[in-house]
Amino acid sequence: GLNEVGNTVIFGHNYRNGLFFSDNDKLGNGDKIYITDKYGREVTYVIYNMYYTSPDDADYMVRDVEEGVREISLSTCNDDSTQRLIIWAREQ
Repeated sequence: GLNEVGNTVIFGHNYRNGLFFSDNDKLGNGDKIYITDKYGREVTYVIYNMYYTSPDDADYMVRDVEEGVREISLSTCNDDSTQRLIIWAREQ
């Protein structure tokens, strides 16, 4: 679940207009992502890996993370929808 221990995968549309995940390609390692869950708990995540992969690749969805650590995997398409941009971030 959101802000729970383990890897949470979040998919978002790249609308190419600055909304949702449109500007994810402008992020980089060390940038912070703030996620507030439905209980009002905010967790700060720091990006440590970004890469492009094929739309068929789903390995990032099920991956081992350090025990007791919260991580997120963000996924969106690139501008021409031929690849997926994957961002990994862990709790600060």
